[in-house]
Amino acid sequence: MDTKEVEKIYNLSNLSLEGKDLESITGKFNQVLDFIEGIFDVDTEGVPMTESIYNHKAVFREDEIFEEISRDEALKNAGDKEFGYFRLDWKL
Repeated sequence: MDTKEVEKIYNLSNLSLEGKDLESITGKFNQVLDFIEGIFDVDTEGVPMTESIYNHKAVFREDEIFEEISRDEALKNAGDKEFGYFRLDWKL
């Protein structure tokens, strides 16, 4: 991942890079991606599962109906909106 991709991620997340070391953030992103890539290389053949959900007891509850909020209320804190919807900048 390069600095340009990190800038895109920050922009899509509505986060500011102001006052941050872009090279350092890019390095941290790459460390995480390298770690994840390493997980895919681990040989798990013959290793028994250590987590199971067959004995999980789901607790069900009745649905509760709440009064819906208006579109204006839902969009009041939106950074950008258009035609009554959230607007995202997809310039990648």
